[in-house]
Order: sequence, then C-alpha cells, then structure tokens
Amino acid sequence: MLATSDRARFALKNPASLGAMLVYDWRVRGLLTDAEILAGAVSWPVTTSLLRQLQRQGLIRALHGVRARGGRMRLWVMGDVMRVQAALDLRAATRAPLGACVQALVTFDDAVSAVLDDWRSQIGARAQGAAAPALTARKGLLSDRDGVAGFVAASMRQFVARQAFETVRQPAFLQQS
Repeated sequence: MLATSDRARFALKNPASLGAMLVYDWRVRGLLTDAEILAGAVSWPVTTSLLRQLQRQGLIRALHGVRARGGRMRLWVMGDVMRVQAALDLRAATRAPLGACVQALVTFDDAVSAVLDDWRSQIGARAQGAAAPALTARKGLLSDRDGVAGFVAASMRQFVARQAFETVRQPAFLQQS
C-alpha cells in the first residue's frame, strides 16, 4: 500500500490521511508503527532503544508521520522491519555481536535489498512441515556476500510465513476484480 512516492509522503504529513491509513492492518499497508514492532512483529524482543541503535548504525531509516493532535510518530517500511528481523536472527545464529551483524548487512546492502525487495513473492508460500527449520550460520558467514544474502532470504521467508500475510483481507478498493 505504501510507496515512497510524493503521494505517500503527503499521507505521512497529513494527519487525517495518516490516521485513515493506520486503520488497516500493518501487513496490508506495509508500514509499521513503533508500537506494532514492539508488540511482536519481529520474533525477537525489540525495544525503542534497539530501533534507535539500528537507525544510528545505518541499517534502518524511520519515516515520520504527523499526529492529529500534534507531534510526530516514527513509522517503518516493511523492508526495514525485515532488516531488524534479519539482524537479530543473524546475531542469534552466529553468536556475534549485534554491531558485527549490522555491519555485514550494511556492507552487503545491495544484495540484502535485492532479496528483501522480493518479499511479496513469499506470501502464501508456507515452509514445508509444521515448523520452518532453524536458521543456521556457518563460519565466515558475516564476510560472505552470497552467504549473508541467502541467510536474509531464509529469515525473510520465515518472517512472511510466521506473519501469515495471506490471511489478511485487502480493503475492497485494493482488491482486483
């Protein structure tokens, strides 16, 4: 639903438009609030300070929406939420410091972005069996472009399957006849 077009930027600056957009499920609009991320969109515990840290390190970039009663709110596009998920999955699999995992994702951002840009193709493609296999890492993964991209692809597939995007109904005006 959200693209980084001029129309989308207007929606974020117009409190009424932003309010109307936030009525829909985040899986439909492709845009999450801090509260939605903190409430469990990502499978690892996430805090506001973690989001700020990842933003300072250049992994993610917040959009800002204007609230109806004044002030701004941070909003995150789906690709950035999946980057958070991938960084935390990578940290768990490699047992490396989060900073090293973020650095690998930032260093190979072109490969990571290419994988994440295709996340919609995974909707409805459930992992085989009852549970997806655990994400594993091999030695030297953080310095291997293709390895990092493959790991991010597996993380993204699990994210999409876990969130059951195919079960969310699109608003009538977005449904194709």
